[in-house]
Amino acid sequence: MERELYKSLPRKQRLFAAFSFGTYVEKRKMMFGDSVSSGAIHTGTEAFLLIGDEDYPDKLYDLSNPPLLLYYRGEKKLLKDAAVSVVGSRTPSSYGVKMTRNIVNELSLYNISIISGGARGIDTTAHRAALQAGNSTVCVLGCGLGVDYPKENAELFKRVSSCGLMLSEYPPSFKPEKWTFPMRNRIIAALSDAIVVTEASMKSGSLHTATYGVEINRDVHAVPHEALSPWGQGCNHLIELGAGILYNSRDFSEDFRKRHKGR
Repeated sequence: MERELYKSLPRKQRLFAAFSFGTYVEKRKMMFGDSVSSGAIHTGTEAFLLIGDEDYPDKLYDLSNPPLLLYYRGEKKLLKDAAVSVVGSRTPSSYGVKMTRNIVNELSLYNISIISGGARGIDTTAHRAALQAGNSTVCVLGCGLGVDYPKENAELFKRVSSCGLMLSEYPPSFKPEKWTFPMRNRIIAALSDAIVVTEASMKSGSLHTATYGVEINRDVHAVPHEALSPWGQGCNHLIELGAGILYNSRDFSEDFRKRHKGR
C-alpha cells in the first residue's frame, strides 16, 4: 500500500488495522489461533506512532511490510535525522568492540545518530559509545518496551529513553521470541541511511539486517576480518557480495556527512 494511501485513511481506520492485522497480531494468530484480541495488544499508557501519522518516519515506507504501529519512549524527532545502524555479534572479540567504538566515536563527531538493537555485544557497545560521546542513539527492541531484555541492559535502556529513543512494534509487556528479532532487524535497516556490520559470524542476525538494507537500497558496509576469524566470516562474506569495506572510521564518517549534508 502506498504511503499516500496510508496517509489518506482516517486515523481511526488505521488504528483498527494496526490492532487487527499488524505483524504482531498475524504472528500470534498463527501460533495461538484467533483468540488474540485487540484488547490484549493495546495499552493506553505507552506513546505510539501510527502508520500514516505526520510523525511516522518516511523511511519505513520503503519496507514491503512496514510496522503499522510503533511504541516509543524518548525523542521521536530523532527519526527525522540522518542515521547509521551499527550492528554485529552478541559475543564479540576485542577487535570487534574496538572497531565499533571507533566507528561510533567518529560518527558522533558529526552528531550522526546511531541505531542498533539493544542486544548483548556489538549493539550494547554501539549504544554506550554513542551516549558516552554525547551523541543520540535509537534502540529498536525485539520485545515490548516494558521488558528489559537482556536484563543487564535495564539501566542502559533508561538512559536511552532519556537521551535518545526506544522503539518497538510490540506491545509493552510482550516478551521476546525467536521470530521477533528478524522482524526487528527490518526496522533497524529501514530507519538507517547506512548499515555497518562490525563483526558477524555466518549465523549472525546482523546479516539479516544487511539483507533487508540491500533490498531497500541502503548502503551496507562491513569491517574486514582475518580470513580464519570465526567472529568475522559474516563480514567477509558481505564484502564478497559487494558491501563497502570499512577500513577507516574517519573516512567513512566524513564521506557519510558529505553525502547526507543538510539532512
